[in-house]
Amino acid sequence: MKRTSYWPWVLLGLLSLIWGSSFILMKKGLEVYSSVQVGSLRLALSFVILLPVAFRKRSSIRRRDVPWLAVVGWSGSGFPAFLFALAQTHISSGVAGILNSLTPLFTLVLGMAFFGLPFRWSWVAGIALGLSGVLLIVGQINGWAFGPVGWYALAALSGTVFYALSGNTVKARLAHLDAMTIGSIGFVWVGIPALMILAGTDFTHRIMVVPGSLQAFGAICLLALLGTVFASVLYYYVVQKTNQVFASMVSYLIPLIALAWGFADGESIHTVFLAGLILILAGVYLTRNR
Repeated sequence: MKRTSYWPWVLLGLLSLIWGSSFILMKKGLEVYSSVQVGSLRLALSFVILLPVAFRKRSSIRRRDVPWLAVVGWSGSGFPAFLFALAQTHISSGVAGILNSLTPLFTLVLGMAFFGLPFRWSWVAGIALGLSGVLLIVGQINGWAFGPVGWYALAALSGTVFYALSGNTVKARLAHLDAMTIGSIGFVWVGIPALMILAGTDFTHRIMVVPGSLQAFGAICLLALLGTVFASVLYYYVVQKTNQVFASMVSYLIPLIALAWGFADGESIHTVFLAGLILILAGVYLTRNR
């Protein structure tokens, strides 16, 4: 078998493993640090890592690109980092991974509503299937009543909406820029505020005093380095070497990895969660069937 015949699948599997593991890393970080600290530290570390790249790429952007890069920075990284960390203070990492798989569906919703994507009934049917899966999951974790935990599930769902906004903005407004330029300069907009937010918390006290703080800090460092910086570059590479349809298959694999990590860490996997996941992935598949 030629290398080119299986290598994209190896990269796709690696990408799924990294992104699917992000939720358990957030969980480990939250054992010591607050959701605000986990989100701001993740963004600040990613900003520092990508700053040299942003410095080299700064000359390739135009003035009219600047506000759109800010939109991508905050919607693609900034707000979701805080929202998913907040969500996982009350929902499991496996459930967060399942809800994350709704990103392609919300991408279509925003695309049809605001970015000129054509209306297709198959897409609407797929979106309906996906949302019915969400209702099953949220209903189960709330005892079939919209209790307090439901708001935290909505935080995760809001994160996927922001991801969808970022993807549509890149396609509609920043297609002339390469992926590394978009990613690195986008982090300039979120990195400095994240550092300021982190400085206003008791992060220094926790890392020096609280037991297990260094292990939790290491988990967040891995989250930033692998789950944010490396995974983004790898995803863009897979898209370039194959196509967007192939790369989008990561949406099917991420929740499975997240559930596996959650199960290994002692989280219970209710059959209703699996039923909801099947509905969500069926919806994603239907929207990919163009």
